[in-house]
Amino acid sequence: MFQERAKALGCLCAGFVSSGISCSLYVSCGLGSDAFNVMTQGLSDTLGIQTGNAFYVIQGAMLLLVLALRRREIGFGTLFGTFLIGLIMNLWSALLTPLLASAGVGVRLCCAAAAPVFTGLGISLVKKSGFGLTPCDILTLIFHSWLPRMQFRTVRMLYDGAMFLAGVLLGGTIGVGTVFSVLLTGPCIQAASALLDRTGAGQARSPVMPGARFPLLTRLPLNRDGGR
Repeated sequence: MFQERAKALGCLCAGFVSSGISCSLYVSCGLGSDAFNVMTQGLSDTLGIQTGNAFYVIQGAMLLLVLALRRREIGFGTLFGTFLIGLIMNLWSALLTPLLASAGVGVRLCCAAAAPVFTGLGISLVKKSGFGLTPCDILTLIFHSWLPRMQFRTVRMLYDGAMFLAGVLLGGTIGVGTVFSVLLTGPCIQAASALLDRTGAGQARSPVMPGARFPLLTRLPLNRDGGR
């Protein structure tokens, strides 16, 4: 039992580290943030508040929406994730920003294209841990459950596209990195989920948070080629 708990917690932390690296790559490349942060920046400019406060406003609104729709999907990872990802993002940004500031456009483009890969791996690892996803990612699963004939990657692209559009309308700054996030994040999550399912026998069975605690995590696979 201890080994299962340690494995699940390891997946959770590794997922948050990967997601934090992804966020720092978007920031450090200077080629446009991911769709969520474009929306955050736009709200910050519109309301005249700090970006961090705008982030918490959006996350809080998403959490309330999840509470109204599928509160059973909220777990330890949902609440822990926001804090840890932000911390990791700050640490990696402090390291990567000086390195990429003097890098050529080609290097920064490669890093921006790698960011969705880290996002896909991070979300898939957190999903595998069985501790619960962040509100933003839970909403994607909810929308996916409402659209069972569509593949997850398509639903995620539409979801990111909606955040992208909201950010643009609010005055957020976009770039090629933003386009990468909209087009590649969904496919990367689906591909990483399929890879983890093949190498790790699917969903981790955490004794702390039983699989049945999160119906969408356990009953809604992300890696099917047809339908879902």
